[in-house]
Amino acid sequence: MNHTKNSKEMTQNEMPILFSEEAGAQGLASQETEQGNDADKATANDKLSEPEDTEEEETVKRPLYPLPRDSDLPPVIRELIQIAPEAFKQPTFFAAATCLACLATRVRVYYIFDGMNEHALLLQTVIMGEQSSGKSFARNNVERIIMTRMKERDDQQRRQEQAYREMKMTAPKNEKLPEPPHTVIRTCPVSISIAQLIKRADAPMRYYGTPMTLWTFTDELSTAVESNKRAFSNIKSIARTSYDLHSEYGVDYLSDNSYSATVDILQCSLYLSTPNALDKYADKDFVEGGGVTRTILVPLNDNLGEEAPVFKILTDKQREVINRILDLMDKDVYGEGNDQVMPEMFIDMSWLDKTVTDWCRDQNKLVLRSGSRAHNTFYKRSSVSAFRIATLCAYLYGLECGTKELPNGLKRRVKRIYLFAAQYILDQMLGKWGKKYNDLMQNRVAGDSNVRLPVFDQLSGTFTTDQLKELLTRNELTTSAKVFLSKWKAKGWIMKVSKDVYKKNEKDDSTM
Repeated sequence: MNHTKNSKEMTQNEMPILFSEEAGAQGLASQETEQGNDADKATANDKLSEPEDTEEEETVKRPLYPLPRDSDLPPVIRELIQIAPEAFKQPTFFAAATCLACLATRVRVYYIFDGMNEHALLLQTVIMGEQSSGKSFARNNVERIIMTRMKERDDQQRRQEQAYREMKMTAPKNEKLPEPPHTVIRTCPVSISIAQLIKRADAPMRYYGTPMTLWTFTDELSTAVESNKRAFSNIKSIARTSYDLHSEYGVDYLSDNSYSATVDILQCSLYLSTPNALDKYADKDFVEGGGVTRTILVPLNDNLGEEAPVFKILTDKQREVINRILDLMDKDVYGEGNDQVMPEMFIDMSWLDKTVTDWCRDQNKLVLRSGSRAHNTFYKRSSVSAFRIATLCAYLYGLECGTKELPNGLKRRVKRIYLFAAQYILDQMLGKWGKKYNDLMQNRVAGDSNVRLPVFDQLSGTFTTDQLKELLTRNELTTSAKVFLSKWKAKGWIMKVSKDVYKKNEKDDSTM
């Protein structure tokens, strides 16, 4: 990977670009149907192998956007998913992506709806399951494999800190002490104090002049919440800030023994939790304040009556792939040593913009039909998290094939990954917190957080303003009929027949 000077010193046109797209990007559907000589001549990395046609019973329900098959996923994620049993493939995907996003701390990207506000690859994931549901896979088969070298580097620096503390305690009173060691420790326990977290976040700014992503993992969220309720409450508030680059968090203590600073906290986190512990963690303030919209929730299947899951052992070849990619990621952060940090790397993901805008537009249509404020809020943040995952995958593909520009076949894979992740994150978010959020916003659809009977679809072909008002009252929606009518007319969904009488336009639902 090529590195350049810090982005703050550059204009947009000067920023380094990885994987730039050729002019005139095509939509997902058209790209999937590309044929011809170019496809025949494509390399293995540039060519998507399609699954064989198989006959399935009509009762089999396929997800709208399925997770691409194991072999089509980027390195490291691919190797870890290949050893996972079927029920744990999706959880493995999100757990691995969260770990790898932390390691990709120098990657930056622009998101189409955020203008010139660059994004870091920051992900906050919760794996939820009952006791003995197999949640430990995230520690044993994912986190331990990916994060080992970071932890080893941090452990070495913690020993330096401890040695300095011991020397300071035993040194004669008037003896001049050497400077404290310049340590940058990125792994933080979930029960960390605010002052210590601020110190860890500030260290790379002081020594390298740039923030770096911190890592937090716990396999028992309930223990963390109960052991230090006050501190963890503060940590939850920081979680909202640490999801976005350049969102500063500051503390200013009077005591000389406390650490005071204003820092840009970047954090990736992976929490394992039971449903009950998650309910305590994601309380009213966390739901209403936007904490849940920054959370990727991954529920495990109910394993009642099932045998314990068995993960395969990584082969030597798989370990070789994993280690090679992790080595390359490490060099993109530290170069050839540990005494410097490499400049930020901007990845051009503009070729994904159409896929992102199309998916978001589809979600907005559903919102306009339903009036669900939960859906309206959740889909936007779901898209952000999915976009970051897609960017991570593009980065991993690029490391594997050793090119700045991804072949079209790999771009198609990234688009599929975005669609899968966006829909999955949204569905889980709505299923767990949709109704609660709508209740808090006093704008809920009675009995169904997923809004199976949208307002628009409940109306007859011709309807009156009073009928719409009655429907809104019955569904306990506080948004006025005037707002709905205005938006539907602007979209071309309805036309005014006479005073207070409206008619649905005769269009295919797919266009609405």
